[in-house]
Amino acid sequence: MNVSLLPLSTAETGAGLDRAVARLRELESGVASPHGYCDLGEDAGVVEELLLRAGAGELASLAAFGGALLGDDDAGTACTLLSVDEVARVDGFFTAVGIDHVTDRIAEVLTATVRGGVPSGYADDVAERVGELRGLFESAGRDGLCVVYVHEG
Repeated sequence: MNVSLLPLSTAETGAGLDRAVARLRELESGVASPHGYCDLGEDAGVVEELLLRAGAGELASLAAFGGALLGDDDAGTACTLLSVDEVARVDGFFTAVGIDHVTDRIAEVLTATVRGGVPSGYADDVAERVGELRGLFESAGRDGLCVVYVHEG
């Protein structure tokens, strides 16, 4: 399952799944946003495990997959949502532990989860995604935004 995240205002989240997916498509096509978006791709589970090993507890699942259901089209796309308060909690975790503490176990996590050996460069790609995730939460937290997760596939 592909997981992408984008920050939205509380008002925009009220427009539901269709607005969230439309906004993601705009961002993917290059429409500028001061907050950007983060595409975890199929690595949300790896990111969750890294966060768990860094001591995130319940925040690991929230950061990787979102929280409350925003909508589901029953055709393979669903959206989950983190509130402004939940975004602040995830941002606070990243601030408190630092990005290096989250990514320093990448080799260990990938070795345990990838069959047949870890492809060259994959650990760097995951570290980059974690950095983008951290940046998205920092920006959304600073600006009082929610974070919407679009799950596809």
